[in-house]
Amino acid sequence: MPYTLMKGLVWVLLAVVLGVVIGWLLRSVAAKRQVERARAANVGAADRDELERLRQRVAELEPAAGERDRLRAELDEARRGDASPPRTGSPNGRTNGPTDDPGPVAEPATAESAATDAEPGPDLEAAAAAIGSPIVADDLTVVEGIGPKIADLCHGIGIRTWADLAETEVSLLRTMLNDAGQRFKAHDPGTWPQQAALLARGAWDEFVTLTDRLDGGRPVG
Repeated sequence: MPYTLMKGLVWVLLAVVLGVVIGWLLRSVAAKRQVERARAANVGAADRDELERLRQRVAELEPAAGERDRLRAELDEARRGDASPPRTGSPNGRTNGPTDDPGPVAEPATAESAATDAEPGPDLEAAAAAIGSPIVADDLTVVEGIGPKIADLCHGIGIRTWADLAETEVSLLRTMLNDAGQRFKAHDPGTWPQQAALLARGAWDEFVTLTDRLDGGRPVG
């Protein structure tokens, strides 16, 4: 009898424990489903909020787009109006340009007038007589101390005429030579602007007097 009673109590306890475990499992599954449904509901609400926000944004931009199109149409119309100047009627009924009186007609320029208006160039014949050899206007190699390579360097920084060289600072010329490499650093540009100024003015005799005292562009003695 006691054995049978104990056996029955054990089965009852097992049934209670099993019921508790099954109930806990069922509650866990139900809780997970509720959480998933809540998440789905939140995502759906967020999507609806974003969609509503975009709809409001579109509604706000529609008037601006309409105003843009209107201003663009007015601008196009104004451009077409500017492209065709107003025409006035003449006494004989024909339409003319903005004015009926064309005003004085400019005479075409002739070769003689163009030559008169142009500034006279340097007297290269006098230069050849003074220097002792023919030269070309604005040839930088005429300057004592400047050869073809240095002339190319000068052209590279915008010095193309005697007048350009005359207005260039000596410090800029030194920087140009230093940047060109070791072989050009030995050159001294100290008198180059002075020589170029004399050439630009056509002061050939003064140029010869100056260069006779130079050696490679440097003063002698």
